[in-house]
Amino acid sequence: MRPVTTSLSPWFPDAAALAAGRRRLSRSVLFPARDRAWQQLTPRFDDVVALTAAGLPFQIAAERRYDRSGRAARLRPALAAGKTVFLPQIHQVLPRVMRLMVALRMAFMGPGREECSFLFLVEGRGREGLGLHHDDDVHAFWLQLEGRRTVTLGPPVTRGTPQDLPNAPDRRDGIARGGFVTRALPPGSLLYLPPRTPHRVVCYERSLALSLTWSVRRRARSGRRTSHAAALTEWDVASGRVPDPPPSSRTRVWTQIPVAAVGAGDLALPDGGRVTMPHSVRRFTSTLALMGSFTREVLGDALPALDAYGIVAPQDLPQVVIPEAPAALDGWRFA
Repeated sequence: MRPVTTSLSPWFPDAAALAAGRRRLSRSVLFPARDRAWQQLTPRFDDVVALTAAGLPFQIAAERRYDRSGRAARLRPALAAGKTVFLPQIHQVLPRVMRLMVALRMAFMGPGREECSFLFLVEGRGREGLGLHHDDDVHAFWLQLEGRRTVTLGPPVTRGTPQDLPNAPDRRDGIARGGFVTRALPPGSLLYLPPRTPHRVVCYERSLALSLTWSVRRRARSGRRTSHAAALTEWDVASGRVPDPPPSSRTRVWTQIPVAAVGAGDLALPDGGRVTMPHSVRRFTSTLALMGSFTREVLGDALPALDAYGIVAPQDLPQVVIPEAPAALDGWRFA
């Protein structure tokens, strides 16, 4: 493993690749994975099904009809029938997904946007789920985790276009005939979609995939402004039990909390905290902001200060947190 890595390393291995990626986000773009580190991001399909049955919020979609009840007894029959099952705000119980969202926020999206996550499970019977639609004014990153999805994408529609679109688009609907592309997304694919991009997904095999979205930036309402650093370091993981704690490493440490550089040598922490770091830490601040992982040798004399404030630790973040209060998860707000 490389001496320094981040959640974005499979697609953007260094600062130059990140800068090149930013320049490409004016349109839909697919970033293929260069390694398999992304496979450790979430549990496997069957494990997610078992986790969902334990009380997590989920919804079912088929032919644009939705079951938002979240009743556990309906989960497995829906999957067996080829329906689309999705879990809103899944980052609250999957800390490594939250870490990926922090990295994308830091690298591309910036602060001041509403963030959402969705985990999609489909057994793949070629059945229509949501139909051709767009997600309104949000930026989206899709990550294919298992299997393949067949995706049809079109050019962005104008603001105010209804989100549900006819599957055979026509200019009379405000949608250009041309410009639609269909492709299969292999595992590891990271796809960016600009706001109001029409898309249609059909699965012909088992598929597990993430959709991470950020609203377009809005002017903050009076009295509701959040500082730049505080917005960058937001961390939204539920309290709960870790069923499979990661092992401790003698050679490597992982960033445990989001941080952002403020001032000459300070780091902003979640919940408004702020600490002054020695000069030895400063050359690592950009990677710390992406919640990177380091060998102890690379950090050298910067390690003691980071360890003292709990910014790094010799264990990776867990894949899963079993929430203390499943009924309080934000995913139920989507019902």
